[in-house]
Amino acid sequence: MSEEILKALIQLFGIIAKQDEGVNPKEIEYVKSFLIQQLGEETYTEYFTKFEKKAGVIDDGKPKKKKKKKLTSVKDSVRILGLCRKINKTINQPQKIIVLVRLFEMVNTSRQFTDQRMAIINTVAEVFNISKEEFAHIEKFVLEDKIKELDNPSILIVDEKEINNEHSKNIITESLDGIMIILRIKDSELYFLRYTGTEDVFLNGLGVHNNRIYLFPTGSTIKLPKGRPIYYSDVVANYLSDLAKIKLSFNVNQLHYKFPTGDIGLRDINFSETHGKLIGIMGASGAGKTTLLNLLTGLYTPTNGEVLINGINLHHERDKIEGVLGYIPQDDLLIEELSVFDNLFFNAKFCFKDKSKEEIKKIVDKTLQSLGLSLIKNLKVGNVFNKLISGGQRKRLNIALELIREPSILYVDEPTSGLSSRDSENVMDLLRELTLKGKLIFVVIHQPSSEIYKMFDNMIILDTGGYLVYYGNPVEAIVHFKKLDKQINSEVGECSSCGNVTPELIFNILEAKMVDEFGQYTEHRKISSIKWEELYYSQKKEKIIEPVNEDPPRNLKIPNAFKQFFIYLHRDVLSKLSNAQYIFLNLTEAPLLGFILAFLIRYIEDPHSNKYILFDNENIPPYIFMSIVVALFIGLTVSAEEIFRDRKILKREKFLNLSRGGYLQSKIFILTIISAIQAIEFVVIGNLILGLPDMIFYYWVVLFSTFVFANMLGLNISATFNSAVTIYILIPLLMIPQMALGGAMFSFDKLNRKIGSVGRVPLVAEFMVSRWGYEALMVHQFKNNKFSQYKKENSDF
Repeated sequence: MSEEILKALIQLFGIIAKQDEGVNPKEIEYVKSFLIQQLGEETYTEYFTKFEKKAGVIDDGKPKKKKKKKLTSVKDSVRILGLCRKINKTINQPQKIIVLVRLFEMVNTSRQFTDQRMAIINTVAEVFNISKEEFAHIEKFVLEDKIKELDNPSILIVDEKEINNEHSKNIITESLDGIMIILRIKDSELYFLRYTGTEDVFLNGLGVHNNRIYLFPTGSTIKLPKGRPIYYSDVVANYLSDLAKIKLSFNVNQLHYKFPTGDIGLRDINFSETHGKLIGIMGASGAGKTTLLNLLTGLYTPTNGEVLINGINLHHERDKIEGVLGYIPQDDLLIEELSVFDNLFFNAKFCFKDKSKEEIKKIVDKTLQSLGLSLIKNLKVGNVFNKLISGGQRKRLNIALELIREPSILYVDEPTSGLSSRDSENVMDLLRELTLKGKLIFVVIHQPSSEIYKMFDNMIILDTGGYLVYYGNPVEAIVHFKKLDKQINSEVGECSSCGNVTPELIFNILEAKMVDEFGQYTEHRKISSIKWEELYYSQKKEKIIEPVNEDPPRNLKIPNAFKQFFIYLHRDVLSKLSNAQYIFLNLTEAPLLGFILAFLIRYIEDPHSNKYILFDNENIPPYIFMSIVVALFIGLTVSAEEIFRDRKILKREKFLNLSRGGYLQSKIFILTIISAIQAIEFVVIGNLILGLPDMIFYYWVVLFSTFVFANMLGLNISATFNSAVTIYILIPLLMIPQMALGGAMFSFDKLNRKIGSVGRVPLVAEFMVSRWGYEALMVHQFKNNKFSQYKKENSDF
C-alpha cells in the first residue's frame, strides 16, 4: 500500500471513528494493530498519531474528553468526498474494494453500525463506483455470523457439517470451533476470510484472530486444528463448480517413456486433475519436463501407460478429442513480417470455417483487447534483431494464437523464459484468469519467483532420470522436502512476515551432495532420485478424479484442404509483400545478373568495328550454360529456407491437424509465380543485349522449368534439414555436379573412365537438369534460328 493511500485511509478511519459519541477503544486498538501490520512496530507511531488527531482522541498532545453524540459536520462531509476522489485516481478497483472492507472491519470491531458511520461508508462506496450488489455482499460478510443469514452465492462456509443453505458454498472439515467464512468479489476476483471461532487456525503461517478480516490471496493455505489444509485452489474450485461449462477429468496412469536411444525419459508417472486448475511442471535439467509435456499433448507416444481425458485415450483415440487441446511452445510461433492483427487473423481463419471475415475480425479484436494488445495491433511482429514489440507482448500474442479458439486443455512450455519479472507476472496472471473460466492448464516453469510459484494450484516435481518426486500443493512441497531433510522449522513453507516462498530450496534439498572427510562436496547425492520417489509414494494420499461421462467441448472447426490452400496462399503472399527487402532483391537479382552476364560476353570479333554480329560471338554457348546455372542457383536460394523458417509454426499446425498438402501447394504456387517473373526478366534483358529477341519464349520455357526444378529441390532440403547453415552448405554440393556434368565445361568424352566412356553420355549426367536444359537450348538455337531456317529453305539453290 502506497504512502498516499495509507494517509488517506487513516484520515477516513479518523473521520468515521469520531462520529456519534466519539472514538471507541476497540476502534483505536484496531487501527493500531492495522498500522503495525502494514508498517511494523518501529514506524507505525507517526501514522497512529495522525489518526488520533483526526479522530479527536488527542489535541496538541492532550487527550480529549468523550463527546456528546452529534451529526457529521459539513466540513467532514466535504473532506470525505475530497479524500475519496483523491484515492479514486490513484488505485485500481480491487484496491478500492480492500479499502472499503477495511472501513467495514474497523466499525465492526466496536459493532457501532450507526446511521452516521454507515452513511460515510456508503459515500465511499459510491465514489469508488462499487456496485450495490457488491456492497451488500461485503456488508453481510462483515456483519452476519449466522449460517442461515449467509445464504449467498458469493459466500463459502467452512464447517464441520454440511450446511442446508440454498445458494452459499460449503467445504466440510473435521471438528472446528465456530465457522470460517470466505467472501468472493467476482468482478475483482478477490477473496476475503473471516473466522468466528477461537481455535488455532493459520493462514499462510500466520494466526487467524477471531472476527478479523483477512485477504485470501492466490496460493494461500489455511491450516486447521484437525483435518487436511484448505488451499486456494479448493476455494476457487467450489465457486467455479456451478459456473464451469467445461467438465473435465484428466488421468495419467503409469506413464512410461523410453527414447529411441534406449534412455528412459519418464518412469511410471501417475496423477489426476480436473477443470479450472493451473498445474506447474518443475524439475532439474534433464529431469523430463518437456518429455512429459510432449506426452501429455500427444506429440510423443508413451512406451507404457495412458493419458485419459474424460475417459478417452489421448494417444489411441486422438480424433475424439480434436480441438480440445492447445499447445504453446517456448519458441515464437509468429510470422515476423505480418502485423500483430494479421498473425491472429490468419490463425483464426484456420480455426473457424463457418464464420465470415467480419465475424473473425470481431473475434480477433476482442481477443487483442482482452490481452492488452489493441494499441499495437497494426505493428509488425519483427524478430529478435529488429524488435518492434516487446518480449511480453510477443508472449501474450503467442498465447492469443491458442486462446482465440479457447481450448479446454492448454499446455504451455516456459511462458516466462526471457521476460522481465513484471512481464512474467502479467503472462501468468493471464493463464490464471483462464483457469477461472474452467480451463485446465499445464505449464513447464523454470526458476519461478515466489509470486508466480504460489499462483499454481498443484505442482509436478520431477527429478533427474524422469522420477516423480512430488505432486500436490506448491507451498506444501517446500514443507514436504524440508521434513524429509529434517530441517529446523520444517512445518513452515513460507515466510511468516512477508509470505514469500523459496522454490529454489526444493532443488537445493533434492540435489544436496555428500561431504567427504575433508569437508569437500563429492559428486554423490545424499539421496538418490529413486529414494526420493519412494519417499513421495510412501506418503502420497491417492487422489483419483472420476472420469466425466461426456465428450470434452471442442472449439475447433477446421476448413477443408482446398480452403486452407487459399488461406495459406493469402498469408504467404501478404508476408512476402510486407518484406520490402525480399521483394526488391527477388525482382532485381535476375535482371541484374542477366545484364551483367550478357554485357560481359557481348563480343565483337573485328577489332576495327563497333558493330555487334551474333554469328561471330563465340560466347553464346557459355551464355546458355551460365543461364541454366543462374536459374538453378537463384531457384535454390529462394526456396531453401521456406519450410525451415516455418518449422515451429508447422509443428503447431500439425498439432491442429491442418493440411500439410495445402501448405506445400501454396508454397509451390508462390515460388512458381516468382520463378516465372525471374525467368522472363533474365531472358528479356540477356537476350536483347545479345541479339536473340526471337528466342525469348524458348529460353524462358527452359529456364522457367529449371527454376521450378530448383525450387522443388530447395523445398526438399528445407524440409529435410534443421539448420540454416547446413542448408546453405548443401547448395554448392548440389551445384558443382550440375556444372561439371552439364556438358559445357567438360566434354563427356574426356571425363574419368570410371564415370563414362568415349561416344556415350555418362549415366550420372542423365540425371542432371543442367545437361538437359543446356542440350535443349543448344539444339533449338542451332536448328531453329532464322539463319539456319533460311539456309535450309534455300539449300537447293
